[in-house]
Amino acid sequence: MANQAVRFRVAYEGGDIRLVSEEEVGMTLPPSDELGEGEHSGFWYELRDADNQVLYRKVVRSPLREHAEAFHPETGAPTRVARAAEAGTFWLTVPSHPGACYLVLHSSPTEPRRTAEAATEVSRFDLRR
Repeated sequence: MANQAVRFRVAYEGGDIRLVSEEEVGMTLPPSDELGEGEHSGFWYELRDADNQVLYRKVVRSPLREHAEAFHPETGAPTRVARAAEAGTFWLTVPSHPGACYLVLHSSPTEPRRTAEAATEVSRFDLRR
């Protein structure tokens, strides 16, 4: 039998990030990722309890990218180009957990020259309804 998980649909437009929907799904997820001490760059999301303790963490490629990789038409060399739209949706999946209170997103700045900077909390959704 599959484990229970919750899949969240998240939408963004510019700097506005909002939780659009959630649904229970039957699936097995990989174990939680560990980051260790100190500052880290990148993008990850966390499921947290009422005491703000991490219940589950997943490090993923940022869905909030403002730039895309493209190839130069003459040289074929990879380059970054601004995306036409700064809006979209993405899905995040966490284990179903009775103590879950918050879904928290962390991200480094999305500008190409700043992606190695330390990530900060960019959004927090209260799951208690």
